[in-house]
This record gives sequence, structure tokens and C-alpha cells, in this order.
Amino acid sequence: MAERTSGQPTRMGTGEGTPSTIQLIHVLIVREGELVSSKWGIHPQLKRDLSPSEWKELNDHMNRVTDIVGAKFAEQLSSTEGNTPAEGTA
Repeated sequence: MAERTSGQPTRMGTGEGTPSTIQLIHVLIVREGELVSSKWGIHPQLKRDLSPSEWKELNDHMNRVTDIVGAKFAEQLSSTEGNTPAEGTA
């Protein structure tokens, strides 16, 4: 998760000394049984601020990131579960 945290206390919010945090990009990997899916999201304002070419470039990079992270997650699950046979519905 890409976040920006300033060292300055927030003026509005939970009190003095609390850094303000904005989540810019979020990557989510979900496991449902044997299916592993990965997706990502971007802060709406950041998306609006990007030019079409920047958006395409970011989209291409983030799709590669989610593919790599999702594949690594699935690989780790497979190795830790000892390659147990799948539960079938047939």
C-alpha cells in the first residue's frame, strides 16, 4: 500500500502529534478456496490529476505488480499447504 505520511501534526482529526495519512494506491490479494485474485485501486483525486498517458503507464505497471504479487501469494499458499488435492464438486 502506497501511503504519504507527513511528519507534521494534523490540524483536523484525532489530535496533536497524529500524522496525516493519505492512501494513494491500494493492492488487495484475495483467496477464495483455491482461487487467488489480485486487484488494485487508486485515490480518485490522483486519478483525476494524471494525464491519459500517465494513467495508461500507471495502469500497465500496477497490473504487472498485481500479477507478480498474486502469483507469489498463490505460490506461497501452494508450498505451505503441501499441494493438497483440490476439493472437487464432480
